[in-house]
Amino acid sequence: MSEFNKERATQALEKVREEGVDAILLFPGPNIYYYTGFNIGLSERLAAALIPVEGKPVFVVNELEEEFRGQTPWFTERAVWREHEDSARLLAETIADRGLGSAAIGLTEDAPWGWVNRLSALAPNVKFVDVSSQLGYIRMVKTPQEVDWIRKACTIADRALENTFRELRTGMTETELASTLTAEMKTLGGGMVFVDVLFGERAALPHGGASERRLKPGDGVLVDMGCTVNGYWSDITRTAFYGDPSKRQTEIYNTVLKANKAAFNAVKPGATCESVDIAARKVIEEAGYGKYFIHRLGHGVGLQIHEHPYMVRNNTLTLAAGMVFSDEPGIYIVGELGVRVEDTVVCTQTGCESLTRHRRSLTSYPVRD
Repeated sequence: MSEFNKERATQALEKVREEGVDAILLFPGPNIYYYTGFNIGLSERLAAALIPVEGKPVFVVNELEEEFRGQTPWFTERAVWREHEDSARLLAETIADRGLGSAAIGLTEDAPWGWVNRLSALAPNVKFVDVSSQLGYIRMVKTPQEVDWIRKACTIADRALENTFRELRTGMTETELASTLTAEMKTLGGGMVFVDVLFGERAALPHGGASERRLKPGDGVLVDMGCTVNGYWSDITRTAFYGDPSKRQTEIYNTVLKANKAAFNAVKPGATCESVDIAARKVIEEAGYGKYFIHRLGHGVGLQIHEHPYMVRNNTLTLAAGMVFSDEPGIYIVGELGVRVEDTVVCTQTGCESLTRHRRSLTSYPVRD
């Protein structure tokens, strides 16, 4: 991917140059991977990539990372510090050596405050600028290759969900179902995975985790899950029913499904993020459940499971072809039930495509002892 990373970095530099920024400084996390090709997570050891608008880019890394963990970023110049040395001082000196001691240097929202604070003291004439929106916009608009990786991750999640829902049985725990789903996605080729499973009244906890709650007839089964392919995530939620759903469960489910479809139909280039949220919210409010839809409609999906763009009221960002995000309306009535129908979708030139394909119609599974 090194050519891809270089192309994206070039786009980022063009964007920040327009605003008088002289360099970008990236710390471990998704941005350093996306714009350099070096995949490294945040730790107590400083690592950074300094990419000037003019001049050669350079990594500042510990000697443990001198070989980039066997990876092939698009540039390889590095300043190496050893365990007994002051890594922040080396970074400040590297900035000064490249004529950036009084420059405007762009940081993103994931920059670790501790290192930035130390660097500010060592390089007092540097002006740090937030370039999160500029770099974030480039990541929002996926290439066809990125969309294809997400589509493959969605296919794995779809298949794992269908294979596992057929195994529902009375007395199984949320944890057991979560473990089965995790193993199934791994077997099908998923990289990193996440799974949340909630039965019955616990499905009203949108961020609840799997517990030892046992499945019983009449329960709703809410599963929120996804996996990665080449580092790119899928995200899907389905709510099924164990045994025949009640009239109330059916009404609430169909309301959420209608909201999911309304949001899908609202997606097109030029539409605002908030308009997609409003389309779904209107359906739920008109059905009398507005106070139970307690979160934004969706979030971007890519190298992070939650990233820009966010489908939320007051976000007037306009959609563009290639933006990938979740469409996930929900109704959560504490102590009773929760229903969510979530798809990973992509804005296309003509509208919207769902990358998750598992059936959305109300589905119940037979009771099995």
